[in-house]
Amino acid sequence: MSKGHWNTKEGILDLLLRLVRVPSVTGTRGELRMEEEIVSILMELPYYQKHPEYIFKKAIRHDALDRKAVACLFKGSDSASRTIILLSHYDVVGVEDFGRLTPLAFSPLDYTRALEHEELPEDAREDLRSGDWIFGRGIMDMKAGLAAQLALISEVCEREDLGCNLVLLATPDEERYSAGMFAGVELLDEIRQQFGLNYELTICSEPSFGAYPGDRSKYFYTGSVGKMLPLIYCTGTETHVGEPLEGLNAAWMASVYAERSELSTAFLESAQGERNPLPTTLKLTDLKESYDVQTPTSAYLLLNILTLLQSPEEVMDKLKAIGMESSEYIGERLENIYQSLGYREDTNTRKIVKPRVYTYWELYEKGLKEHGSAFRQAIEEHVKKLEQDLGTNMGKLTAAIAGVMSSYFKSLAPFYLIMLSPPYYPHVYLKDDRKDVKAMNIVAGCIEKAREDFGEEIKVRSYFQGLSDVSYFRLRDSEKVTKVLEKEMPLYGEGYDIPLDLIAGLDVPAVNIGPYGKDAHKRTERLHIPFSTEVLPALLKHAVYSY
Repeated sequence: MSKGHWNTKEGILDLLLRLVRVPSVTGTRGELRMEEEIVSILMELPYYQKHPEYIFKKAIRHDALDRKAVACLFKGSDSASRTIILLSHYDVVGVEDFGRLTPLAFSPLDYTRALEHEELPEDAREDLRSGDWIFGRGIMDMKAGLAAQLALISEVCEREDLGCNLVLLATPDEERYSAGMFAGVELLDEIRQQFGLNYELTICSEPSFGAYPGDRSKYFYTGSVGKMLPLIYCTGTETHVGEPLEGLNAAWMASVYAERSELSTAFLESAQGERNPLPTTLKLTDLKESYDVQTPTSAYLLLNILTLLQSPEEVMDKLKAIGMESSEYIGERLENIYQSLGYREDTNTRKIVKPRVYTYWELYEKGLKEHGSAFRQAIEEHVKKLEQDLGTNMGKLTAAIAGVMSSYFKSLAPFYLIMLSPPYYPHVYLKDDRKDVKAMNIVAGCIEKAREDFGEEIKVRSYFQGLSDVSYFRLRDSEKVTKVLEKEMPLYGEGYDIPLDLIAGLDVPAVNIGPYGKDAHKRTERLHIPFSTEVLPALLKHAVYSY
């Protein structure tokens, strides 16, 4: 790295290329290399050579790779406890989509040159021709934000004239379950207690996302959507394919539920002039492992639900209502089929059984009532074994637990079992209290500076819809949220160690001031160099010095 601080266009670009060069694909040992690289970068600064005790790591609990959140502290020029957190994640998604150019995915300069000879969408082709864009995995999401924050730290450390403290926090695993942020929350709490800090603002530097297809506006955000991942487990009744009316196909049950939940406006919300994306199915499968002529007896779907205001309890109520609608539809469809086939009411051929609908906790309580403590012990033993066998695939593990639970209630089949799989993201937004208004004013000041100094128009949105670790800086109605997760998410506290109490205790307003790019998670992922290496650094610096 060059002498002096790195908060220049050239310095940030050098940092960025250095960060992208490390293939820190989530869930791989590349994240360990990235952790080491961040520490190595910090240790090149004289401030941290003098104060190595201001660099911190915190391991993710029960993590097979022993990945860690990394943080550093800069102590301001006065004795105030006021502290701003700079947040980023250092993992990236995989590169399978890069095809034959996969070997160049983490070499942005080479990859950008190679794309000159590739077929590209017209928008990407125009950006490539302009010379203002650089392509590569992680270049936008979100190593550009991390590079800008590290560069800001380097200048602040050199000048040592900032009146407040800074804590930079970089986490792994954001692209999967955000387990790195859970370690980060624990680490922030430890640093706060050790140094007597008062966290007043979090600035995340995730990239801007379009608000609609084709949108090329630049945005800063003052909150983030929440996320729930319901798992709907379907237990049918088996039959031979030659006698389909003698049973109920679990795959059909799942597809009926999926059709009613997909893009369901029951979950639509409006808040501060914005709407949440409608729910969509992430996985739909039966659980037959081989071919035979028996109908599937079990199936499940995973449903992605993004929230602005609605609580987990409200979401569970809506999910159960869809289960009841699905059951009614199946009953009516079977009734019509029987009538069309001419079956009479008094014959033994009429076997219409509508699926029952349970939540995980309802069925669990039923098991305790009928089987006592032996039921609880059996479920707990199965969960431990499944964790050993299936590892960290939370959705698959949750489905396996549902299968074990359902096996105790074959006499109740057919039925829907509604439960929650990790991850859980709380929705966060700014309110009208003093801390939140001050955070909003910081964003407004950055937007004004961008307009006056650079001629850039930046819009404000209340919710970042790409999902972000800023969700874990605030938790509203924590007792109610905890109650639902304890009841309906079997992995809560059993491998999914989200620290809800610490999150509620943080209660820090969070905003997103980040770079500008396009096509995150695509082979055409790219970063706009002028904005991200000239405008963004000036705005981040303005944010921390004007706070």
